[in-house]
Amino acid sequence: MKNSLLLALTLMLPMLANAGHHAEGDSTGHADAKAIVEAAYATFSSGDTEAWTALHTDDLKFTIFGQLPQSGVFVGPEAVIENVFAKIAIHWANFKLTPISITAVGNTVYAHNKLQADGLDSETMHMFVVEDGKVAVFTAFEDTDSMRQAMVTQ
Repeated sequence: MKNSLLLALTLMLPMLANAGHHAEGDSTGHADAKAIVEAAYATFSSGDTEAWTALHTDDLKFTIFGQLPQSGVFVGPEAVIENVFAKIAIHWANFKLTPISITAVGNTVYAHNKLQADGLDSETMHMFVVEDGKVAVFTAFEDTDSMRQAMVTQ
């Protein structure tokens, strides 16, 4: 019994010593992934699409569910700017996302946000996957009913 316990502790000691640590050069740690997402929100809010683009991979997969003008799956930052950001500006005046909480679990980041625009006051959840220091995947879980009700049609 004593030998079994000693063997188990010997085998577990290296894992425990490294628990919570990332390999040197690993850019997908919790703090790094969260910081990248926070920077993405800051650049989106400021309208700096060039800086926003630099935080995302060239083959970014950007998904918005529902049947709204900006809904769909878009590949690449330019497709997002053209098919999502431009449409948001048209249909929701004074659109604003305000992070309530941002939590990283490995390289996946979950963001709970306040979602506001003229006639819109709701909340949303976003999920990001960060790879090699850039956002590679984004999925929005929006309150599409509230968004539709507040939407200005052209």
